[in-house]
Amino acid sequence: MVELSAAEKKAMCEELTKHLPKIRKLLSLTQADLGNLTGLSRVTISQIESGKVRMTWLHLNAIMFICTVNQRSKEYFYANNLLGPRYLQFVQGKDENIPPDYNVSVRTELIDMYQKLLKEKPLA
Repeated sequence: MVELSAAEKKAMCEELTKHLPKIRKLLSLTQADLGNLTGLSRVTISQIESGKVRMTWLHLNAIMFICTVNQRSKEYFYANNLLGPRYLQFVQGKDENIPPDYNVSVRTELIDMYQKLLKEKPLA
């Protein structure tokens, strides 16, 4: 499985920081909106964007979750080669020599199966 070094994670955080205002605007989100979606405060988003606070790995992953479920931000990431394939390999649990999945789809039959299982045994 791909392991990212502390230096790689720091570089990824710095890279995302540079693009954060544009990504947020692309998503039509205020700093408060993005903070609400990610669990970060508006002040934290503002401080990251202004360079007063360094983005942490936790911040990056919270922001990436929001970005990966939005088509426009996904297109922006791929068009600008943000974070690179190693990030995807890391979060997808891939080995170094296995390329990341760029388009992860969900089969309808799997959704149906999971819904059936949840009806039979609901989560507590």
